[in-house]
Amino acid sequence: MKKTLYLFFLLFLCNINAQSTLVKVLDSLTLTPVPFATVYFSSNKGIIANENGHFELIKKELRNGDSLFISSMGYKKVSFALNQFNDSIVFLSPKVIVLNNVILTNRKLSSKEIIEKVKKAIDKNYQTQLRENKIFYRSEFSGITERFELNKFKSSISEINSSLIDSLLNSLPKENKGITEILCYYYGNQAEGNQKINLIKSRETYNKEDEMLKSLNSKIEKSLQENLKSNSYFKIRSGLLPFSGDLNFDDLWDVEDSTSQEAIKKAQDSELKRKQNFANSRKSRITNVYSKLFYNDGTDLDFILKSNRYKFSIPKLTYLGNQLVYIIDCVPKGSRDFKGTLYINSDDFAVVRIDFKNVKPLFKLKLLGISVNNYLQEGRMVFSKLNNENYSLSYFQFSSARKLGIDRPFKIIEKNKYVKGRRKQNQISFKLDLVFNSINTQELQVFESKVIDEKNFQKIKEENKVLPEFLDEFTTNFWEEF
Repeated sequence: MKKTLYLFFLLFLCNINAQSTLVKVLDSLTLTPVPFATVYFSSNKGIIANENGHFELIKKELRNGDSLFISSMGYKKVSFALNQFNDSIVFLSPKVIVLNNVILTNRKLSSKEIIEKVKKAIDKNYQTQLRENKIFYRSEFSGITERFELNKFKSSISEINSSLIDSLLNSLPKENKGITEILCYYYGNQAEGNQKINLIKSRETYNKEDEMLKSLNSKIEKSLQENLKSNSYFKIRSGLLPFSGDLNFDDLWDVEDSTSQEAIKKAQDSELKRKQNFANSRKSRITNVYSKLFYNDGTDLDFILKSNRYKFSIPKLTYLGNQLVYIIDCVPKGSRDFKGTLYINSDDFAVVRIDFKNVKPLFKLKLLGISVNNYLQEGRMVFSKLNNENYSLSYFQFSSARKLGIDRPFKIIEKNKYVKGRRKQNQISFKLDLVFNSINTQELQVFESKVIDEKNFQKIKEENKVLPEFLDEFTTNFWEEF
């Protein structure tokens, strides 16, 4: 009887095995079971794996064309065609769980602990050596004239009168905008004066004068040319406040034969000087960008170097691209000027991004009819491992804004040591009421960055023969070739 029962049980198992397959779901990294995985089919039928990751696939209950799908929270979903599925083990690859920007982790560090780790890792994480950087740099200026009035206008030059000035003011654009972009190689480090630049190309766009404004300017220039003396100099006075005169009208009388060798040489020298000055101005601006980096001595963005002067939020974990980062907000405890948001790599404790903004006006003055308000400075800096080296600046964006107000009387007085007597001097007086708002924006993108040695740095010559090409508007990406 026992043999008969055993034979019957064996036949039963064989029959079940022929009709079903026991499948186990495992984590592909740890090889541990994935409990309660969801198993469903294209026919909308489904089952749940047990706490050990097992489920039974009964083939007779499925259609030949069905597909099998297996998923679980925290793992990538997999799928199979049933007619090709003969496995008894399925591996699921883990993926990061993100729930409302909160990542499940067993690492718990306070902001203070994270900031201290950042400080200790600065020398290891960031490049301070001589480097060659291939850079795109853009500067944009936007100016809005909110008020511009000249009252009580008087002039000893009859052609320059109130009507002409009113026409000039009415023709001036209320908003001016200019953009300059360059591509360049920028060399050096943060040591003072240890930078070089070679421009590749440049372009610009800005508001050009319309015909009415050109005509008015020509009329004023002609009147000055006819009435002022070529050896005169000029003083500007505002009430009882004297200013040293720096008005330059010398070019009014510069009428030369443009075909003479002297004139050609002068024009060539002037053009070369313009190119050198343009290159030097771009070099100075880029150097100023690098001086703002958070790990440089003297930076205003000293959230890390002088962390005791800031209050830090509770750190949050999230992904920035493919980097798991801590996000920490910081605000000044006292007189510091900026607040910031820090993005800190959770593996090596490198700051990979900083967003910053001033918390109060950086300079404010109102005195004797002059007002200045530097009310905005904000931006972002991003650090990347370019060429798989240490971190270095890869992107920088910065905006600043200032409002200037002038409400004062002015006199422009012609002086000439060869002419005696006050009556012989020309004079223009007026009361100026001006409110001007200006916004400046910079953007820097580093395409390549590599370390160079001192010997190669010294060999580099600055040979800048580039001036911006004017375009009515920008319609292409300037850096496509990079």
